Amino acid sequence: MMLAPNEVIDKARTYLGQVVPEFAALKPKVEEMALDSRSSEWKIIFFAYSGDNPNAETLVDLLRRQRVEKVVYVGADDGSLIAVKNPPASVPF
Repeated sequence: MMLAPNEVIDKARTYLGQVVPEFAALKPKVEEMALDSRSSEWKIIFFAYSGDNPNAETLVDLLRRQRVEKVVYVGADDGSLIAVKNPPASVPF
């Protein structure tokens, strides 16, 4: 039986805390989530901002922040961790 999306997100967050605790501490948000039915795995993209001040209030604070992303792949049937990766670099057009 396939896991529900909210269960998959909970498992992915747990894996982030185990594999990259410094990223998990930034309280990342889900940007994208997709089920690949051919490989029977969920792909979840998380993002967070790192920087001196997570509650940026000035333009300088905003410019110092860096967006960080991680991609977590979770088995759709059993919720097992498949991989935690950095997303591929964007190519400017």
